[in-house]
Amino acid sequence: MTSTSSGWCRRLLPAVPATVLVALLTVCSVSRGTAGGMDTIQGVQTPDALSATPGLRVMLLFDDRAVPATLDDMPATRELAARLPLTMDFRDTWGQAKSARLPGPVPVIGVARTLEPTPGGIYYWPDTATLAVYYDDLGQSVPPPGLVRLGTLDGDPAEIADVGHQVAVRIDWAVKSRS
Repeated sequence: MTSTSSGWCRRLLPAVPATVLVALLTVCSVSRGTAGGMDTIQGVQTPDALSATPGLRVMLLFDDRAVPATLDDMPATRELAARLPLTMDFRDTWGQAKSARLPGPVPVIGVARTLEPTPGGIYYWPDTATLAVYYDDLGQSVPPPGLVRLGTLDGDPAEIADVGHQVAVRIDWAVKSRS
């Protein structure tokens, strides 16, 4: 009896590390499951109609306009997305972007920064927790350490430029209509 059970153990023993590895990978992997019509992406719920689109699809709503945008998938934008819908008062202080302070900072440790923002870009200035939507390039650069690019407008940046010096902007999920 002892030789039979020890033979069985010797055959089963090599499979144990593989089984443990599979279990660990299953537990540690990021899952995209559907719960109640919503896709869950690392704790952020987005409408399931958007799950096939790379990045996080949002709308900038102001006056009678809606400008679509895509936020890059990164910790800072996931944190921002967890706060949606979000309404902020944007001002045009530089003649090339509308900017507003977020209610609090978002994580940007180890994220690349740029000193030269481009029109149509959505950027974050970590020093003051300011969100900026650029609509023009005046050939100016920002001081170091620079801005973090969070995403881009999918619509025309001129729509942002044309709203005046100050405007309340609501940032919310872009929801596709179902047919």
